[in-house]
Amino acid sequence: MSWEEFRANVYRDPERGVYIIADEQGLSDAELRVVYERYVKTGVLVVKPLGRR
Repeated sequence: MSWEEFRANVYRDPERGVYIIADEQGLSDAELRVVYERYVKTGVLVVKPLGRR
């Protein structure tokens, strides 16, 4: 999954402008990129895009 696909499939709180992941903490673009590089890109975390079963 590319960075663009990952970012597009993570919920972004419209009021705070931050991304929300599993533990509901708000992440900036830079923090979300770290999650992507560390876990998604390496295959440690598998992300199912929204709307897919």
